[in-house]
Amino acid sequence: MNLNTLGVALMTDELEPHLDWLISGKRDLEIQDFYQHELLDGDWQSVVAKAKTLLKDYPGRMGIHGPFWGLNLANPDPKVREVVKHRLEQGLNVAEALGATLMVIHSPIDPWLHRHIVNSKKEKNYTLNLVAETLGELCKKASTIGCTLVMENIMDIDPRLQLDTIKSIHSDFLKMSIDVGHAYCMHQLHGAPPPDQFIAEAGVYLAHVHLQDTDGYLDRHWLPGEGQVNFKAILEEIKKTGAEPRLIIEVKDKVRCQEAAAWLEQVS
Repeated sequence: MNLNTLGVALMTDELEPHLDWLISGKRDLEIQDFYQHELLDGDWQSVVAKAKTLLKDYPGRMGIHGPFWGLNLANPDPKVREVVKHRLEQGLNVAEALGATLMVIHSPIDPWLHRHIVNSKKEKNYTLNLVAETLGELCKKASTIGCTLVMENIMDIDPRLQLDTIKSIHSDFLKMSIDVGHAYCMHQLHGAPPPDQFIAEAGVYLAHVHLQDTDGYLDRHWLPGEGQVNFKAILEEIKKTGAEPRLIIEVKDKVRCQEAAAWLEQVS
């Protein structure tokens, strides 16, 4: 784990105040404009062009957040899955044009589905097959353009099942993303393990971490240290994995993201 490259998630229009910090530190960056279906169906090329101009001297690891609203990777309706695949392919087209080497997608497993999966091997296999059908060709495209897909926990209550889903695809270009705020909300609301255990279970599959704080009631995206998440435990577990995940501060108050980075560096 290299906290010197600890980075941030930003929209393209939010990049400029942080450029010197990002460039001088070769910090990880996640550009988040491209989750929007309106943009994907519109002039996304101009946003890519603007980002590339701003980041012409940027030497770090850059990724994007892919589309996710309403896009269930395990949707049983084949026509709906085609829409899901189309949207994610649009995201990979953006990543290729931008030169991004990582794209965040969302896990489909919520507490309701989780309980049915663990109660039935047939239900689990059915769900994993649906995800494989959705992501199979997309993982091949990801490998062609050199862009790793990372599956982020959203409503997951067992990181082992999230990892099983990823492993079932058998692709080196699908890894695990842990949002520590999401994990903490599920810990509080549904008895999921705490966020550091999500990190521990990910192990060498951990490729990406969203760092944000919360009280466990809502997905707050507060600055680390403003809520109840145990970041010292999280950073210790990241070190133990032996992985080198992209560490991304994902907070609502973008003005203070450098302050958040400094706080996390002190905690470690």
